[in-house]
Amino acid sequence: MRKNEKETARRMQTIAICGCLCLLAVGAGVTYRAFDRTPVESADFTEVEQPVTAVQTPTIDTALFERDKQSNDPGESPDGEVKTPVKQTKPEKPVFAYPVDGEVVLDYSMDHAIYDPTLDQYRTNASISLSAEQGTEVKAAADGVVKEIREDAQAGNVVVIEHAENWLTTYGQLEDAVAVKEGDSVTQGQIIGSVAAPTKYGVALGSHLEFAMAQDGEPKDPAENLQKAE
Repeated sequence: MRKNEKETARRMQTIAICGCLCLLAVGAGVTYRAFDRTPVESADFTEVEQPVTAVQTPTIDTALFERDKQSNDPGESPDGEVKTPVKQTKPEKPVFAYPVDGEVVLDYSMDHAIYDPTLDQYRTNASISLSAEQGTEVKAAADGVVKEIREDAQAGNVVVIEHAENWLTTYGQLEDAVAVKEGDSVTQGQIIGSVAAPTKYGVALGSHLEFAMAQDGEPKDPAENLQKAE
């Protein structure tokens, strides 16, 4: 009986020792893994990648906008050079010459009525009548383009020439055979036709050229806009 108790006690001691060794082994393993994982876990929290802020390169649109903005600044070009402002020159008025050499036999008058000997009445007049013998050559008063050729009951055969700055010159009481056609470019002094016998609406004035001027559709006094040939 005593022998069996001793063997039982020895087995219990052996089991206890083995249990203690197992616990020590497990504890050592846990402790090792704890020390082994700490740097990794620390690295996971401390070594967080920070976003890299790159220097933003301006886009082409932004660059062009800045360049245009600089180029629009007064007095300086995009390259930094001082710009000389460009002067806006006003187009010059055409110089008009008399289409025939002759005496004025009926004046321009739009602000008051004047006496018309043919009609035997007072009326306003948007042209001048220049005395000239039948067959006298009629010349273009300035450079321009023939805008219209027509036949009129009062003014006979008429040529209209368009000039720069919206000026028009009108030549009436011409022979049937005019020397130009619509669309022709003419120069100052170029022959466009010749004086005809007056119509019944101007017979009291004798043979003459009926000449009118206008700008932007408004009649102008030829006497104030024609220059005598030197």
